[in-house]
Amino acid sequence: MNGIKNYSRFFLLALLGLITALAPVINNMFSPAMPSLAIAMNTDVAILQLCLTASMAGLALGQLLIGPLSDRLGRRLPLLSSMLLYLVSSLALLVASSIQLVIVLRLLQGLGAGGGIVISRSVATDVSSGNKLLKMLAAINVINGLMPIVTPMLGGYMVKVAGHNGPFLAMAAIGALLLAGCLGLRETLDERKRKHVGLSETMSLFGAVLKKREFLLTIFHQSGMLAILFGNIAATPFVIQHYGYGPETIGITLGVNGIFTALGAGMAPSLGSSLRGIKLSAAGLMLFAALQAIFLWMDLGLWAYEVMMCLMLFMVGITLTSSSTYAMECAREQAGTASALLGAVGFVSGAVVAPLVGLGNVLYSAAIVFLAAALLTLAVTVPIKGNNA
Repeated sequence: MNGIKNYSRFFLLALLGLITALAPVINNMFSPAMPSLAIAMNTDVAILQLCLTASMAGLALGQLLIGPLSDRLGRRLPLLSSMLLYLVSSLALLVASSIQLVIVLRLLQGLGAGGGIVISRSVATDVSSGNKLLKMLAAINVINGLMPIVTPMLGGYMVKVAGHNGPFLAMAAIGALLLAGCLGLRETLDERKRKHVGLSETMSLFGAVLKKREFLLTIFHQSGMLAILFGNIAATPFVIQHYGYGPETIGITLGVNGIFTALGAGMAPSLGSSLRGIKLSAAGLMLFAALQAIFLWMDLGLWAYEVMMCLMLFMVGITLTSSSTYAMECAREQAGTASALLGAVGFVSGAVVAPLVGLGNVLYSAAIVFLAAALLTLAVTVPIKGNNA
């Protein structure tokens, strides 16, 4: 591809946004099918949780493997391969006859989705820069922020229509649609900008990117923010349960939280620069996390918790756009590798935070996790100087 002029802007943003949203597609859409899948596979919930673990591992590994390869081979071939792997594994899940096979296929499904996610950010960086990149990533993140609201409802509907295979059918249909869209995507990484090195040297690109001080600080900043996002997903159901509300309230609350994350992501460009968004979001998160901790320790009720959670996630949304833009600008020459690190850190944060919020009294543990994440975010944000050259 010779630039964004070769495409309808709407087509490109919609395609990249939907590919980036494959994580909630394969996880949030899968959740409603878990009880019926446990019955169909004659297995217990503990074993079934490995299906989620496998997809999360695949999402992280897919980004770490495909990102650097796309800097060497270009974007189009790895993207098409990733979408094909995602589609084939989704179709195979429809006929899987054992839970062991489901777990393996979920890993492969995550690998394919992770490859697509990492290349989406790289393509955006290839075709835009500066404030244009900020606006482009904002639009992509709005789509990504809305999908966690839509996918559980779609998954639940598909379970009613087609049983435990319903969500897998929807995942396969989405995969076929995305693969068809990717076939119309031309190459975005010019041959002269590719890293013409061997496989081991390609993997060494991680070291080159991590030597960039501003990039390293920015991914730690985003890691702290994502700890808040995943902490919300892990803690909110139990906080709601603590206050005596049922599953419907959990779904509505998480949906509202997703809306505030998307609103923050969409607002980021209006702040004028990605660095300003990073600094503002870190300061705002520190304030709201401190108030959230006080409210939780004082046990002030669900409304107090939810208001602070929405404000915190609004700040998270701002930085999902701002920090992604700034980090990609810091490592533009190795955009695929940078995108891989940026994406994988989110799933590492989720893996660390999720069990922590369930320790002891959920109100106290959630308060500590939110406060610690906000402090980490602020601490690594202060040294960011704005020199991302």
